[in-house]
Amino acid sequence: MYESGKKLPSKLSALLEHALKSLDIGKIMEQRIDYNGREIIIRDTRGKVVGKHELGRGKIKLIAFGKASQSMALTMMKILEGRFDEGAVIFPRDQPVVLEAKGNIYVIPSTHPVPSESSLEAARRVREMLSGLSEEDNVIFLISGGGSSLLEEPIPPVSLDELVKTYKLLLNSGADIREINTVRKHISQVKGGRLAQQAYPAQVISLIASDVPGNDISFVASGPTVPDHTTYQDAYNILEFYELLGEVPESVLSTIKSGMLGKIPETPKRESPIFSKVRNYLIASPYDLALSVKEKAEALGLNAYLLTTRVEGESSEVAKVFSSIALDVKSGLSSLSKPTAIIVAGETSVKVRGSGKGGRAIELAAWFAREISGTEGISMFAIDTDGKDGSSDAAGAFATGETWEELKKLFGRRIIDMLRNNDSFSLLDSGGYTIRTGPTGSNLNNLICILVE
Repeated sequence: MYESGKKLPSKLSALLEHALKSLDIGKIMEQRIDYNGREIIIRDTRGKVVGKHELGRGKIKLIAFGKASQSMALTMMKILEGRFDEGAVIFPRDQPVVLEAKGNIYVIPSTHPVPSESSLEAARRVREMLSGLSEEDNVIFLISGGGSSLLEEPIPPVSLDELVKTYKLLLNSGADIREINTVRKHISQVKGGRLAQQAYPAQVISLIASDVPGNDISFVASGPTVPDHTTYQDAYNILEFYELLGEVPESVLSTIKSGMLGKIPETPKRESPIFSKVRNYLIASPYDLALSVKEKAEALGLNAYLLTTRVEGESSEVAKVFSSIALDVKSGLSSLSKPTAIIVAGETSVKVRGSGKGGRAIELAAWFAREISGTEGISMFAIDTDGKDGSSDAAGAFATGETWEELKKLFGRRIIDMLRNNDSFSLLDSGGYTIRTGPTGSNLNNLICILVE
């Protein structure tokens, strides 16, 4: 299931293996969704029915996009027993293709983390599918993380190249996913509730797998079927805060300013009548994954603590916080009982200041290694659950009390310069501490596990 140059400590390895097996959102859907030939029935994590939807007598359109779209689409097709008229599945082109394109199913490999012509093609195909629907028709959206770049169409006059530049500036700014997606919503024709607007008056059911800390579904894939509570003014303020007003293309800035002046419509808000026809359901989240890992840790004889599923902040700073907790547990200065497993989910960020290779999870592991250097009995891993962390080809990395000293022997005084250059991948990969999984076909945020023996 994964590869690493060095062996992980045995219990840490067992938790990583379990986490990777628990990422299949299709299997989660099988447990929570039923179809009786007339109604779609949706349950929560406890098995309680939270929604029943009788499919109208009209057409049924199935639209899946995001890193988990293939798994989600295959599962929904099975649940519906093939009862749909047309389908589109948009997924990252580096994933293995497991869904065959045929007559009524369009399969579109696209790009992440920045859009491309494939993203525009996907958006055009989806908009065509939503055109001219009646109130008797049904649209089932299957939405997962990564959808923001996989399905995209900018508001004119913004061009694709200008959109790509804006995406890259935002991703390297240190902004969190909510801030990034607030700007994305306001330069796009398919985000911030606009797909629901295009599907109206058809009945819309959206099943959503969250990759956003706190699970605000209006930010998952930039909330294409969810009322948007952000504004063009918010988007402008974010660009101003991160000093990007002079960096983004003029077309992007002029579009946002036009929105602020009311010259172009705002994203649809909660009071819009279109949302009377829309039901959005959170079907999988980082909490589901973290809870499963916690239960596995307890089965291994560890005292397991799920601290949070919404950690955010600079990877280097988050590493300092969690390493201090681990060191206190190790020295008996914490109320957490040993042997300890600490499970955390969320999404840290990295303000890119250098030209090195890395990602938020790998950088966190590198700084954590520095903080626990020389301490026996502490180990950790941090992974991006989609299988690709930042600009690297690894999912993440692990560290023990020996890691930092080993890396110092390899790189000497260059080690700090490499971290400052955001070259955490080169650092940890040279020591055999990176973790490779390949594309997982899922995305439930970053996962961090810390063990104190």
